[in-house]
Amino acid sequence: MIGERLKEIRKDHKHTQQQLAELLKVSVSTVQSWEQDKSDPSHELLVAICRMYSASSDFLLGLTDDDPLFRKDDPLTPENHSALQRFKAFLLDNQNKK
Repeated sequence: MIGERLKEIRKDHKHTQQQLAELLKVSVSTVQSWEQDKSDPSHELLVAICRMYSASSDFLLGLTDDDPLFRKDDPLTPENHSALQRFKAFLLDNQNKK
């Protein structure tokens, strides 16, 4: 299940397997193995994939078919989503210090 969904999200972000492999610091054959459901990414890499593509782990794992975090028509880039997450964490940290 992860393989099919990962491939879909990767292509929606116009990334090649090579680009995803470079971003995650793994080999292309590793990404191919995931996408063919021959193996699964580690917990740490699954989290990184979810953050990179703003996708929920429930969606990638096949626990839900509706991913509230991932929208194909979203105008923000994955990098901007990451920036938003960092800004949210910053705001929450400041809020908790008060």
